Amino acid sequence: MRQLKPEVVQERKRHLLQWIVHYFVKTSKPVSSSLIAEEAGLDLSSASIRSILQELENDGFLHQAHTSAGREPTDKGYRFFVDYLSGVQRLAASEKERIEEQYKSRIEELDTLLSETSRLLSRVSHGAGIVLSPHMGRQSIKRLELLPLGGRNVLGVLITDSGLVRHWPISLAFAPSARQVNMLNRFLNENIRGVSVDQAQTMVTAKLSQMEREFSELASLAGELLTEVGRVVSPEAIYIEGANNILSQAEQFGDLKTVQSLMRVIGEKDRLAVMLEKELEDGASLPARVRVRIGAESGLPEFKNASLVTHVYRHGDRVLGVLGIIGSKRMEYSRMIGLVDFVGRLVEARLKEWDIETYGLEEEQ
Repeated sequence: MRQLKPEVVQERKRHLLQWIVHYFVKTSKPVSSSLIAEEAGLDLSSASIRSILQELENDGFLHQAHTSAGREPTDKGYRFFVDYLSGVQRLAASEKERIEEQYKSRIEELDTLLSETSRLLSRVSHGAGIVLSPHMGRQSIKRLELLPLGGRNVLGVLITDSGLVRHWPISLAFAPSARQVNMLNRFLNENIRGVSVDQAQTMVTAKLSQMEREFSELASLAGELLTEVGRVVSPEAIYIEGANNILSQAEQFGDLKTVQSLMRVIGEKDRLAVMLEKELEDGASLPARVRVRIGAESGLPEFKNASLVTHVYRHGDRVLGVLGIIGSKRMEYSRMIGLVDFVGRLVEARLKEWDIETYGLEEEQ
């Protein structure tokens, strides 16, 4: 009997596993040896197919619910398939044009951009679109100032270099004069531009302590403003759109209890935020732009029948946040990987445009 070379045996196993996962993703039907013999076109005998299927099952790539049933891919089988697809990101030109059209409207604030991005990811993927916004405390300040509203009431406005904007009403302990407000705005923006939000209060306090007594009211006003800044700088926000898409495809995620558990994690957001923070940490050190977590790889047991496709987006050299989609393990991986990568690059391009627009305006002034 002719003995096949080991590399030929491995190649046959790879081709067969690719075909099985692809078929299962398309149909959700377990795959039998007779189906493979009829439809796969792999030029293998029935005996060879059964032998390879048994090896793949023994290796943990496939599982069989019971003896007479066909086989289904395990998480390890999906991982093999996704790794194979890592260089094959398929997104149709028409889809790219449609996505780019969504970004043509002028979006001036990062919050709005990220909210729209999660909505877009949901619409195009038919899954749940998720975006983790940057941690505002680590962002550098582009501008911080007060706008008088009359009497003791002012409006605080904070803009970071990545486009995050916060504005909130403040009721002060005294009614500042127009001169005091103008002096404070000028003082703040001369001293804290480019400083992180977390460090701004310490720096300003140190500067003000060196000023003469006649500026004591100004120091009080600055201290009050920066205390308010600390209050409005919240932890990272998560934007989620399309959770209902998971409910409409519930059969792909398991029984009712499993789907309810998944929806609860998505709705509560806290554990989802921890998972996305891990993606953010890994993304800072790994070169891959798009990552795929399959089932238990997410670290959350509720995601056992789901996959997470993410892209860590950057502003210049700094990692800012994460965007991506949640879908079933039967998602069309090549298209989803292409979609998340494309949208991630669009977000980064928009952030770069803001820099160009801002510096252009400053040069004109």
